[in-house]
Amino acid sequence: PENTEAEPTATQQTEPEQTEPADDGFNDYLAALKEQSDSLKAALQQEDLTQAELNQKSQELYQLWDDALNELWGKLRDSLPEDEFDKLLDEQLDWIEDKETAAKEAGKSYEGGSVYPLIVNSEAARITEDRVYELYKLLK
Repeated sequence: PENTEAEPTATQQTEPEQTEPADDGFNDYLAALKEQSDSLKAALQQEDLTQAELNQKSQELYQLWDDALNELWGKLRDSLPEDEFDKLLDEQLDWIEDKETAAKEAGKSYEGGSVYPLIVNSEAARITEDRVYELYKLLK
């Protein structure tokens, strides 16, 4: 028997299935952010950079995730009930302290050296990226 359903061609678009609630474009923002992050991580790992350039790239990576966290924080403030947000705020203050301690601890044996900013920024970026994805789940 012949298949009567036409396969979509390159010019035909199929509607994507909507499996998640609308999030005012934060999904797209997060996808673009991940792409930027992956690009910075690749540069840090694969490019022949000076220590100053590595330090700068690691700062950019941390800043990228910190900005995303702040953006997400605003969305959570607008979407969560006040009592839940207040509880989350207390948790976030503890998280910030833990992040700063962990980042400093990661760089402890490099203190005073030129690689110190790279180590501290990279650890802060990793922890912050994890937190963005953790908090993002609360939007869903």
